[in-house]
Amino acid sequence: MTEGLTLSDNEIAVDDTFADLGVHESITSALAEAGIVHPFPIQALAIPLALGGSDLIGQARTGTGKTLAFGVSLLHRMVTISEGVKPSHGKPRALVVCPTRELALQVGRDMDVAGKHLKMRVLTIYGGTGYDDQLNTLESGIDIAVGTPAACSISPTAERST
Repeated sequence: MTEGLTLSDNEIAVDDTFADLGVHESITSALAEAGIVHPFPIQALAIPLALGGSDLIGQARTGTGKTLAFGVSLLHRMVTISEGVKPSHGKPRALVVCPTRELALQVGRDMDVAGKHLKMRVLTIYGGTGYDDQLNTLESGIDIAVGTPAACSISPTAERST
């Protein structure tokens, strides 16, 4: 593990792309379709470490790409570790816990964009709305659950509203 590694803006070659970082082609093409080709510094630093399986903590200002730094890495590892074959069991293979509903919604949207060609089933779970649709989607099978701590603790066998 690399300790104390930092990266300044001038250490990133302008020509670096997500493909240059080793990200799976299905993800890089989905990002490119959304106009996202060149990584932000936090992404250029974090993604190669995460793709290699290292645990890491990243700190950067709001709007600098932290969500895609971990989201792209998560999607890449899910598709490469499974060799592109999705399990048929439909149980979540990843859980992303976010402190707020707004962040959970953002993470869910970003995962949908980056995982577009992977056909990843992402469910965003949050309060302030009925759980029936969320629980139905969970029961039908998902790959990634994104949600707030309280919402993620709701049991799929919880009593449904009528």
